[in-house]
Amino acid sequence: MYTYIYKGQTHSDFSITYMQQLGMDAEQIEAVNNQRNHDLKAVKEKVRQECSRRIAQHWNEIGQINAALGIYTAEEVESCKQCIEAHRSACNTLLSNPDLLDINYKKDEH
Repeated sequence: MYTYIYKGQTHSDFSITYMQQLGMDAEQIEAVNNQRNHDLKAVKEKVRQECSRRIAQHWNEIGQINAALGIYTAEEVESCKQCIEAHRSACNTLLSNPDLLDINYKKDEH
């Protein structure tokens, strides 16, 4: 679970109201949210890289280009297209998950 520490205690509620109730001022709240946004941006990039890696396991760049050029059979082209679409759909679903910082995006279930 993604957390932050304030006055020696660990917290996982990132709502402004909660942080204000803890006694955090606007600058501290902004710092916590900036760090969380930074970490989220980094994880999103790693998710995209993982998606690309998984697609390449099935269809490397040359294979994708050949499929796009119609060099392969219609079945192979469709297989490549479905593979890429399935991975991109899973990637987009994962990227939109509000709990992304708490998810092990490398697990096959995602």
